[in-house]
Amino acid sequence: MKKNFKHYVIAWAILLVLFNVIAIVAPAWPTLEKHTASFWIGYAFINAAMIGQLACAWLAFKEDNAQKTFYNLSLLTVSYSGLIATLVVGLICMVFTPLPYWVGAVACPTVTLVSAVAVIKAKVAVNLVTEMDSEIAVSTSVILGLREESAVLVSLAKGEDDKAVCKKVADALRFSDPVSHEATASIEAELSACFEAFKSAVSEESNVASAAEALLALLAERNVRCKSSK
Repeated sequence: MKKNFKHYVIAWAILLVLFNVIAIVAPAWPTLEKHTASFWIGYAFINAAMIGQLACAWLAFKEDNAQKTFYNLSLLTVSYSGLIATLVVGLICMVFTPLPYWVGAVACPTVTLVSAVAVIKAKVAVNLVTEMDSEIAVSTSVILGLREESAVLVSLAKGEDDKAVCKKVADALRFSDPVSHEATASIEAELSACFEAFKSAVSEESNVASAAEALLALLAERNVRCKSSK
């Protein structure tokens, strides 16, 4: 993602330089003075908005995680909206230079402030969603991990009877509530230990059915606790 940002910076730098060259070199409208206070106010806020949008792009592209980058795309959308609004107000100040300076001094900061608040809100929302994803990943790690291992055990089991038992365990885990709670913390520790014993039984082809029975009993108890904690 950072590699993509390098290309973005190059393109943005070209646009920024092009804007500054046109703004300084382009002649004023006939009979109008160009470099008035109104012009410089619009010029300054447009440059600031372009740099601010580049900062938002950095926040969006700096993540190496594709999902986080996707979440941060809202920053680009909001910052582009703010940039367009600033361009409209700023260009009015730059082109219609007879405007009183206070018009630009009020309008440009107002647009910038509204855009900044929108960007901050978008970033806070992204952080909240990211934190929720992290909490969900932690709270489901136990059961999801056991699901993956149980699926592998089905293919590793050698006898048909053992394969059937492993499939029964895998199905039970697949249909269990993956979200952990405080009420299930203690039993999940037992469940993990019991699953290790079940894995050993499968690899040794000994007492697979009894190990599975103990595991399924713990899993059933956990499911009951999950329901009661909701």
